[in-house]
Amino acid sequence: MKEAETRMTDANSFDVIVVGAGPVGLTLANLLGQYGVKTLVVEKIRRLEGEPRAVTLDDESLRTMQSAGLIDAVVRDVVLGYGVQYFDWQGKPLASIQPTRQEYGYPKRNAFRQPLLVKTLFEGLARFPNVEVRFGHELVSLEQDAHEVRCELAQAGGRSVVAASWVAACDGGRSKVRELSKIALDGDTYPERWLIVDLAERTLALRHTRTYCDPRRPAIRLPGPQGSLRYEFMLRAGDRDEDVLNEQTFRQWIRERVAQDAELPLVRKAIYGFHARVATRWKDGRVLLAGDAAHLTPPFAGQGLNSGIRDATNLAWKLAAVVGWGVPAGLLDTYEPERRPHAAALIRMALRIGAFMQPKTLLGAWLAQSALRLACLVPACRDYILQLRFKPKPQLQQGAFHPTASHPHSELLPQPDVELPTGEVVRLDSVLGEGFAVLGWDTPAFRERAASLLPNGAPGRIVALLRSDEDFLPTPIDAAIVAVRDRSCALEKTLADHDAVAMVVRPDRYWSRLIDHSALASPAKPSNQGDNHVQAQQALA
Repeated sequence: MKEAETRMTDANSFDVIVVGAGPVGLTLANLLGQYGVKTLVVEKIRRLEGEPRAVTLDDESLRTMQSAGLIDAVVRDVVLGYGVQYFDWQGKPLASIQPTRQEYGYPKRNAFRQPLLVKTLFEGLARFPNVEVRFGHELVSLEQDAHEVRCELAQAGGRSVVAASWVAACDGGRSKVRELSKIALDGDTYPERWLIVDLAERTLALRHTRTYCDPRRPAIRLPGPQGSLRYEFMLRAGDRDEDVLNEQTFRQWIRERVAQDAELPLVRKAIYGFHARVATRWKDGRVLLAGDAAHLTPPFAGQGLNSGIRDATNLAWKLAAVVGWGVPAGLLDTYEPERRPHAAALIRMALRIGAFMQPKTLLGAWLAQSALRLACLVPACRDYILQLRFKPKPQLQQGAFHPTASHPHSELLPQPDVELPTGEVVRLDSVLGEGFAVLGWDTPAFRERAASLLPNGAPGRIVALLRSDEDFLPTPIDAAIVAVRDRSCALEKTLADHDAVAMVVRPDRYWSRLIDHSALASPAKPSNQGDNHVQAQQALA
């Protein structure tokens, strides 16, 4: 870049540049917009992404949409609470996974159409004067120093240079940012390929996915919102692309599964390989990788996009803390240690599910499917499978939190419904606010000490809990404290399980500190700049 080009004007200088306007990049931009972070999203194509790639949103992702203030708009285009029905090699029902738990406020599995989600996320950015999107701008090069990253962009009519304190790479599996940063991917690309066929105007009302574990041609049928339908077929080594992409061929495969689907209007057909790969590092100076740029997940568990949304949820508040709350930049060093283990665990889970879905022989299919049938005869095993309890828990093994001897890992806080003094029932996150929160039993000691537990400079809220069998009583008016009743006892159980009477909750809803009786009894001390999460980061060093 020429020196003259690097003289930034306010119009080309930002706190954060997000590369990629897919679901992960736009989710990150919405969260940064809520925090008031000056953000630029750059996208090389000239329009919103139109391909319906991912089809499943989980409960954690919908919780993030709630945090972004878009949940009502998102769920209008979502089929909530669908399950998966497995069929054996003979086409007979084998098992059904239909989880009913909603500990994070939403059903575990939800069908969606990616173009509709992308449109909703993009339209959500209109709320924020501090967020700008530039389509048709392709990243060409980047360079960074101790203070900023400068990005050279190519667009119609020439080139331009923009700068930011931080760059977030949300530009997919073939990430240009990752390439420019010389970051490699570890893992495997698998020989199996799948044909994806998207159809419209389905006539069968069944809402659940059907998975056909047939070694002769493994297949998946995925109903979606607004009459959409997807079929996925595993290809054999000898299959030629031109043959399997022929409508006559794949419509016959569809007919063999559900005859009335075979004549539905075609929306899209494509062939995909699958990968289980993770970037060797997710941070290069002031550049951070997220979504498929950081990890590629096999499709069998429907967790690729959801893992990327978890990245955005983790990264957003940390970027906001560093650029706007006075927190040292070292906080961003906790991003990869917090996110990598869970992303890797979901990749391993997807590979296990894929091995079950793709039996190599009839004998292998019979053995695996017979074992599953036997396991489902045991109630505990059946519950483990049907309620999706084999999915890795959202848990931080290390990072920006204070571990204790009995609780060395931070966990995602449940989101039950809570009752306000007015009698209104709302989801917990709506009272926790956008920043940190101190959540604990409503006692005089809690009311006296809670404010000192919030990090200085960060948005924060104090939430005083009443037990399910307690009434709201008149108390001195304190606008800084929100009182709620734990009507489901879910928070009572969480605090008891953690030997705590209160906890400090991060903006991404993981706890950063557990508070016991002794901590509330000690004299209040003014909190240091950055407080809990900075101390945790320093402890890691």
